[in-house]
Amino acid sequence: MSSDKPRPQQIRVGQRIKLDQCQSWEQSYHIFDEESAFAIEMALATGRPLLVRGEPGSGKSQLARAAAQALDRYFLAESITATTEGKDLLWKYDPVARLSEAQIHAAEVALRQQPQQAEQSRERRERYKEEATETTARQQSLPTSSSNLPKKKKIPRHRKKKSTRQKNKGFYHLNRLNTPKKIDRVTIPQRKEHAYGTYGLRPDNFISPGILWWVFDCVSAYRQYSRCCYPFYKPGFLYEENNELETAERGFVLLIDEIDKADSSLPNTLLEVLGNSGFHVPLLDESVGMASGIKKPLIIITTNEEEELPAAFVRRCLVLHLHFDDKEYLRTWWQQQMEEKSIPSSDDELSDEKILILWLIQRAEVHFKGIFSDRVKIKAAQLLIKDRRAAQRTGGVQPGQAEFLDLLRALQDMPTPHYSGEALEQYQLALLKKISRYALAKSAAY
Repeated sequence: MSSDKPRPQQIRVGQRIKLDQCQSWEQSYHIFDEESAFAIEMALATGRPLLVRGEPGSGKSQLARAAAQALDRYFLAESITATTEGKDLLWKYDPVARLSEAQIHAAEVALRQQPQQAEQSRERRERYKEEATETTARQQSLPTSSSNLPKKKKIPRHRKKKSTRQKNKGFYHLNRLNTPKKIDRVTIPQRKEHAYGTYGLRPDNFISPGILWWVFDCVSAYRQYSRCCYPFYKPGFLYEENNELETAERGFVLLIDEIDKADSSLPNTLLEVLGNSGFHVPLLDESVGMASGIKKPLIIITTNEEEELPAAFVRRCLVLHLHFDDKEYLRTWWQQQMEEKSIPSSDDELSDEKILILWLIQRAEVHFKGIFSDRVKIKAAQLLIKDRRAAQRTGGVQPGQAEFLDLLRALQDMPTPHYSGEALEQYQLALLKKISRYALAKSAAY
């Protein structure tokens, strides 16, 4: 029986990975630890979404992007806001665009009918003119003697002549009596498709596939995207010259970022969708689901713990906690470092603060390899820990890994004198004291 320690098989652990620029995401670097690598591989095996918990700036979103590159899959991301609804991730219907197309169609039909109406008006005017000419000629041909004129009807003296007001008063009533009892129904011809375009006014031409439609069945999503008049979303892989079948075989990694910002109805909507890997579109009377032979997507969902998620939704997910200064996590990490580097454990155990500094130095080396000296990285880590403790005492916003990396990025990109060696190190240490509060002091309480 082999005594080898279990290790992740699909993701390389402890190696620096360069993340290429992807859509709006800039170039970056990442390093996988065993905990996150095992969580990703379990999510791939079970087909369940991976819920990543952790404080802001702990690298939750970058984990999904790094997983996509490590697994050679397409990366799609959806940032959740307070107005995002669950249906928006599936499909979107645009009734305003449909109404606009209908109005444009009606205006163009009216323009096409104007010449016909003008011709009909001209014909009516000519016919009325001919009838008036014939009537005038007939009247001129009649004799003018009074004996041939029609006699007026005599009105008896005892009967009064009705006034014009009374006649006008009963005009509407008389007209109603004179109308026929049965009126034929007017048949309106059915509206045809646009004569000027290929979209038409059918509802399916105004349905745009959402991001979950793309990851579940990108072939039907691409077909609906090509049919849609005004699509809301265009995935990044469409910029590449690959057909949809090759894309489907490659697979996707989907990031649903900061789901806790939305109302509780959004995760409740995703319960059945993520469980069944599909959904139904009522306006199309069509079901979207995973096709056979297609890789199941890896769905990573992040939360900043601003709002509590429904318990039923959390139960459907695998959960990964990204720690920052957790004592147990840092101790486990340090033990793994000593085992990998074959460092014998000393009697003098390191303090939790020193282990956290070493962990931050490793993260700094991932992003800024060989740029800063150990003294600069240690000083930046010490400033971060100091401000975190101050924020804990006052209940303010605690800076994290993202602020630590921003501080070092500022040292790298800000203009500096042409120093080198010891002089450059001293200048960077002095500059750290000047700019650290802008990146680390997040609250006004301290």
